[in-house]
Amino acid sequence: MAIFRKKETRFVGVDIGAGGVKLIELLFEDGVYKLMTYGATDRLADVVDTPLTENAEEAVLHIQKLVKDAGVVGKKVVASLPVHSVFSSVIAIPEVKTEEERRVLVEKQAAKLIPMPLEQMVIDYQIIDGEAEKSGKTVSVPSTGAEKNIRVLITGATRKMVKTYTEIFDKAGMDLESLETEPFALIRSLVGTDRSSIMILDVGAFRTNMTIAEDCVPFVNRSIKVGGAMVTRKIAEQMGVSVAEAEQIKHDLAEGQTDGVPKAVEDLFMPIVNEISYAMKMHAESEWAKQAKVEKVILTGGSAHLPGLDVFLTERLNVRTYVGDPWARIKVHESLRPVLDEIGPRYSVALGLAMHAKKEEKQESIEENERERTKR
Repeated sequence: MAIFRKKETRFVGVDIGAGGVKLIELLFEDGVYKLMTYGATDRLADVVDTPLTENAEEAVLHIQKLVKDAGVVGKKVVASLPVHSVFSSVIAIPEVKTEEERRVLVEKQAAKLIPMPLEQMVIDYQIIDGEAEKSGKTVSVPSTGAEKNIRVLITGATRKMVKTYTEIFDKAGMDLESLETEPFALIRSLVGTDRSSIMILDVGAFRTNMTIAEDCVPFVNRSIKVGGAMVTRKIAEQMGVSVAEAEQIKHDLAEGQTDGVPKAVEDLFMPIVNEISYAMKMHAESEWAKQAKVEKVILTGGSAHLPGLDVFLTERLNVRTYVGDPWARIKVHESLRPVLDEIGPRYSVALGLAMHAKKEEKQESIEENERERTKR
């Protein structure tokens, strides 16, 4: 029995997706995040058409089960809002002196872009140019007259959605500290301080989300209704088996690392190649882009390990594509590595969310550890 225990700083990231809930608990110690526990719940492929958040009671049960089964200690949670439900855009506004003036300008621009009354939305924003200047790069920002303009990334979610998430975690007995969009969590866990032009392809159960990040800022976000659950259904249809059996077959295919791409994967992902190419073209032609070509594609999400998907996309897109490692920036027990490598893509969002909970005074040590990691 412990007589004395040092007070620990733990952070919990919770990713509520169509296919279930993923949870990560991290301990921040000596400038490094350490994995304390993790867990996930699953919904079968035949029910994921309905978002879990539409059934608040079911979502609460999923979270409570995870907290109990994983032995979660922390109570403070950072959760994610799905890409397809969040408005996001880069705008240019005149540089002003006060936060109040900036907020007014941002909301004026947001009112022009968001197709619903602003009073029904929760708006947040991030100034981009401060980070870009640190990298030593410059960008041409459209200007009006003698005013100097700055780039701002604005995001917005409906108040109804924010209320839903707040109520879910309140009923689950957790303290919801913050909500953020999935792209920021993925950049934190998979990209780190790499400022090149990178596409993150998050292949979930029912949707595939595309994010193109540059200078660690998500400039392009798109979401498509294609995911691993559809591959499962296709396998079930082609082989005349149940959805549960098809899920196991899909898992066995991934484990076996067979040559070539299964027909079910190729059939469903051919259309997405066109969407990816379109997103890359949008970014290249954007007035905000500094690098016209996306340098690499990072695969993540519960279906990132679909057999042959990385090779298939590399060949079709002519861009290096690989499965990302979300554990690269945190300390994990080496004995867990084989398991974590297999399940890692499922936890990329939850891990990035837990990493968001750091306090500002810890940022310097985190950045120093990132520099050391990249040297190795």
